[in-house]
Amino acid sequence: MPFFGEHWANPASTHSMARVPAAALENARTALAEWAGVRPRDVIFSSGATEANHLALRGGCPQSGGIAISAVEHPSVLEPGLALGATLLSVDEEGRVDLDALDAALKDGVGLVSVMAANNETGVLQPLGEIHRRTHAAGALLHVDAAQLAARLPLPQDWDLLTLSGHKAGGLKGAGALLLREGLSLRPQQLGGDQERSRRAGTVDVGPIVGLVEAVTHPWPDLSPLRDQLQDAAEALGGKVSGKGAGRLPNTLHVRFDGLPGDALVMGLDLEGVCASTGSACASGASKSSHVL
Repeated sequence: MPFFGEHWANPASTHSMARVPAAALENARTALAEWAGVRPRDVIFSSGATEANHLALRGGCPQSGGIAISAVEHPSVLEPGLALGATLLSVDEEGRVDLDALDAALKDGVGLVSVMAANNETGVLQPLGEIHRRTHAAGALLHVDAAQLAARLPLPQDWDLLTLSGHKAGGLKGAGALLLREGLSLRPQQLGGDQERSRRAGTVDVGPIVGLVEAVTHPWPDLSPLRDQLQDAAEALGGKVSGKGAGRLPNTLHVRFDGLPGDALVMGLDLEGVCASTGSACASGASKSSHVL
């Protein structure tokens, strides 16, 4: 909160009022780097996970290779990926990446694979260790969108580029980060300033960034008992759980009821004081079906 008032100055300025926010920014960078096992210089702060994902896809892919993304990615990966001509990797009945499809894409010369750590709708966890092994064996890089996983489960270690979000872990909206493994270069997508070592131009928002680091590095309590209680009750009413046979986030549950329109269910729950959604927040106003399902 002090960075919205008392220490409001631009951290990139050279005058005395900038010293406190500048120190807070670099302390946050160092803390996040230590937590994730990277160098502070390899932490790039952004306006959110969407921007970090765009930067990873557009700036992290080797010039000589294409992109492959899973078919169940968040729209902030799916849409820019398709715009860049990415190969879509099919998934199994639980929503996990088909490893044979991954191998085929890698043989075709894909240079960057982007797979989320955990799905934002179903909570299903991807087999990142095996995906990373196969990707590296083919000489390609792996980008992992960990926005949904941070603070819920231990951070995965099998990645080359990693996306984080502040508000998904309980921080303020408006801050994200892209982490790089040592030695990776990145082509900036926003020009016009030397912020973030000239890899992301624009004044950074210190308050939400400090909040992001506090949020993602402090684990939530285990919510799986609450998830399972809700799951059992929903199944008793005829609900069918998506991804039940796979590893899932402890705080996420997706249930479908045959013959019951999703918008009617959401409205009925809302009248009872229960907040639910028919899909990701960025697409919940659309009438089309979930691409994840």
